[in-house]
Formats: sequence, C-alpha cells, structure tokens
Amino acid sequence: MATSVATEAEWLISTATTRRAVWSAVAVFGFGAAAVAAVADAVRAPNVPSIVLAVIVVSLLAMAVVLAAEAVASGIVQVSSAGYAMLGRRRPWSDVLALGTGRIEGRDAAVVAVRGEADDPVDQDVLAGFTEAETERVVATLRARAGALPGFAEVVVPADWWAHAEAEADRAAAVVVATSGREPLARQRVPFGFGTLVDTVRLDYGVTPSGEEVALYARHGLDLGVVAQGRRWLRQTKKRRSVDPATQVGRLFEDHTVRVVPGRAGGFDRLVVETADGAKLVFNAEEPDRF
Repeated sequence: MATSVATEAEWLISTATTRRAVWSAVAVFGFGAAAVAAVADAVRAPNVPSIVLAVIVVSLLAMAVVLAAEAVASGIVQVSSAGYAMLGRRRPWSDVLALGTGRIEGRDAAVVAVRGEADDPVDQDVLAGFTEAETERVVATLRARAGALPGFAEVVVPADWWAHAEAEADRAAAVVVATSGREPLARQRVPFGFGTLVDTVRLDYGVTPSGEEVALYARHGLDLGVVAQGRRWLRQTKKRRSVDPATQVGRLFEDHTVRVVPGRAGGFDRLVVETADGAKLVFNAEEPDRF
C-alpha cells in the first residue's frame, strides 16, 4: 500500500489499485471501440436493429466507465486532521464512533462505524478496496488521525427506530404463537452487532430438549439465533429471503440433529440443524465484534 504524506492530508492507496486501473482501462477501451463502431454503423445505415445495438453498446460503455471509476477509487482514501474521504463520501472525525475490522466476503477489511442518518443510529463504511494484508495498516492510520473515539455510549437510538423494532417483535411473537403455540419467556432490549449499543428487541424462547438456546432479534428486520456449543449462530437469510425466521422457531423444538460444518475459503463456520422430516436449517457462526 502506497502512502503519500503531507502536513494536512495523507493518501492511502491500495497496491491493488494499479491492477484494477489496468483492467478497467482495458474494459473501457473495449466497450468504447464497440460503441464507436455501433454508432458509426447506425449513422451510416440507420435501421431499427443498428440503432438498438448502438443504444445497448453505449449503455454498456457508460456502465463500464462507472464500474471502472468505482473499482479504482475503492482503494483510495484521503485522510486528514479533519476526517477522511472516499468515493463520493466525506466523513469528519466528529461523526466517527469506532474503528475495527470485519469479515467481508471471506476476508478481513477495515470497517468504520459512523453516526447514522435519519432514523438509523449507526452506519458503516467498509474499506473493501484494500487487500487483507493492508487492513491492519489502514486501521492504524485512521486511528492515529482520529484520536480518541467515543464508541457507542453516546449514541441515542431514535424513537422511530424503537417503534419499528417493537412492532417487528410484536409481529414475530404473534407468528411464533400461530405456528408453534410458543410464547416468549422474556422480552428485553439488548445490544446486537455494535458492541454496547442497545438497539434490538430480543425474544427469548428458552432451551430446546437438545440444549440449544433459541431467540429472535428484532430491529428493522428479524434474525433467528441459537446458542450451541458455546457459540451464537444466526440463521442464513440470503438464499431464502421469503422464509420468515419466526416460522422456524417451533422447528427447533422438534426432534433434530445438529452438526457443525467448518468454514472454507475464509467463510464462517456453519451450524446445520436437520429435522426429522429432512428439512435443513443452516446457521452462520456470529461474526466477532468488529469494534
């Protein structure tokens, strides 16, 4: 990672930026040549197919330019005594709450927790354009410029956020009762994902006959979590977005087997719960606290 230092500003530039710039230039050049040829053909012999082709190729060229700019700029951050700036975004240090690292797409990346906008109390900037080997140095440079950070103690969770979270918890509790007849044993507001920041409603459903602790976590969405083998696991949702986690609470209290699948290629370990009828509920190991 190259570093350019001045009295006020310091540029963090990833070693991967040059490689991205070369491949981006190749892509833009290729689409540019195709666009010129398509437009020339449409002008020379205008007809519906040639005009449509020209529009498509020019659109692809514009997309290639945007993606190339994002790819190159993702590995460039300006740091100064006032704050830091990255593609399309500038953050003063007064907005920064905490610095850390997180597991992003199977590798470590620098993550910055900042004050949220509107009704979202906390946002995150992920500096994914730097290589895993550069992450520690990126975080150290940001930390040196930022000085002492307040953490999450002074964050005030807006009333609208709590209203949404409580409503989601009410909805989830009703679904659990309707699908399995189970009422939560306890309901409380807890931290979930941002260190000590209390921003989540937890519905505790107790311990299954197999010994797993089961709970739902409601914020602007809903997560199903289990504690097994001394770790917390969260239900996968990306591949099965239509499945409401609240409908699966009862399944965990049925006869089932549990096995741990070690993570591969930098991914998280998984917990696979297989019910008596062959259904599989897959959970990811909870990521360690980023901050």
